[in-house]
Amino acid sequence: MSGPGAMSNRKGPGEALHSQEQVLESFQLGGATVQLVQWTESLWCGKMLYAKDPVGEPDVEQLMRDFVALGEAELSPHDPEEGWDVCLSFNYLSDQRPSGVFFGFLVKSRSQPEGFDMVWVPAGQYLRVEINEETAKALESEPWTGGVPPYQWISESLGPRLGFLCGDSGLPIVEYYRHRADGEIEGCWMYVPVTGKKQLD
Repeated sequence: MSGPGAMSNRKGPGEALHSQEQVLESFQLGGATVQLVQWTESLWCGKMLYAKDPVGEPDVEQLMRDFVALGEAELSPHDPEEGWDVCLSFNYLSDQRPSGVFFGFLVKSRSQPEGFDMVWVPAGQYLRVEINEETAKALESEPWTGGVPPYQWISESLGPRLGFLCGDSGLPIVEYYRHRADGEIEGCWMYVPVTGKKQLD
């Protein structure tokens, strides 16, 4: 399951950050901590927008305006996951289906105020890494400053080095943001779907 040099850097499973998540394995590669996690099926409440064709991008600025408008109308999800919000990016590993972006929250019930979009995410496995300067440095990459998440950090570098394939499975790429009590972002974790194991040389 792991690539050359990774076995000696395998650690215990590590911390699960969310109720739908179980950490299966944890690895250290060049100073970057990478974790294999299993998610159960999960329900999300927020706003969703797809691109108009398979090669375009969704209008993320319009999506953000729609999302902010819900708050301005004093609408909020019932019983959202406390201290976290999310950006789900759908079909970015596919050139056959339009890309979609979702802003929102993990919730427990479909009973939510009118105006929100509801998204079910099936169970699946992901590789998880914190998006920060230490991870970028370990990968000899520029720090991420916004826009499409740097999923290539996992799909093209960390995943293959650990023996994982990270391709189109229908599951989203996830940016999971943790917030302090004052609302400021405290950290961001990226999850890229795992589709299998690669043959190691």
